[in-house]
Amino acid sequence: MRRVLPSLNGLRVFEVAARCLGFTRAADELGLTQGAVSYQIKQLEDDLGFALFRREGRTIALTDAGRRLLPVLQRSFSDIAGTVAGLRAEQANQIAIAVSTYFASRWLLPRLTGFMAHHPDVGIRLVHLPGVAHQGMPEADIAVRWGQGGWRDGRVELLFEAGLTPVCSPAVAAGAVPVSTPRDLRSHTFLHDDETQTAWLAWLKLAGVGDPGLLRGPVIVDPNVRMQAAIDGQGFALADDLVADDIAAGRLVAPFDLRLGGHGYHLIHRPDALQRPTVALFRDWLLAETGAGAG
Repeated sequence: MRRVLPSLNGLRVFEVAARCLGFTRAADELGLTQGAVSYQIKQLEDDLGFALFRREGRTIALTDAGRRLLPVLQRSFSDIAGTVAGLRAEQANQIAIAVSTYFASRWLLPRLTGFMAHHPDVGIRLVHLPGVAHQGMPEADIAVRWGQGGWRDGRVELLFEAGLTPVCSPAVAAGAVPVSTPRDLRSHTFLHDDETQTAWLAWLKLAGVGDPGLLRGPVIVDPNVRMQAAIDGQGFALADDLVADDIAAGRLVAPFDLRLGGHGYHLIHRPDALQRPTVALFRDWLLAETGAGAG
């Protein structure tokens, strides 16, 4: 008789592999070998009695069953992690905040000193939030996420808008292929990830460049690393006002005044999260710092 629930470890490996759409990237995230990931998926499929992936040469794709199972697992794992994090934090008067390295280093950390000085009894734990296809808030009570909103992870509140414009190093802007109009970008390298690739295409359309097809350039998931690549002269990245210090210091230049709207930084928390005084305190502080709570 088949067990109702398969191996939870196998389900976790499937969730990561499905989100990454690759066993190699899943292995890196899980700290396993590619062979171990492949073995776990095979065992899970045997246990379930149906396939979760289609193998297409060197790539994989989700089957219909895999696509139906993935969001259920993501919600479940997120709920489990959130509940455990909440219980732990209640015991330690600690709040876990999920943020990208980019937002943390360029906006949050310079201001967090003030919060901690006024609330020394509150423990702060920062959890890395990658910028690609993130679902839920694992191990976090509250999250700050960049994008267009519309997520279903919990209650979403806009902190501030963040218009996007291309930036690069001064050497790239004045290099062998100078940049004087947006069309000149066709001859340059685009630094992007899955989310900003869509924004790049929208900005180019707004600038009247047209569809450049597949963006030429490396995919860099971590936005902080992507900005450093731009500073190092590796290409153009889309950036918001959080790079103002880099522009003022001459590390980056923004050749165009045109900005793509519709994006911003959002506060996300579960509907019941504000029942915890520590979470409510930090949420109110964030809104006050950004002016989002004014009026």
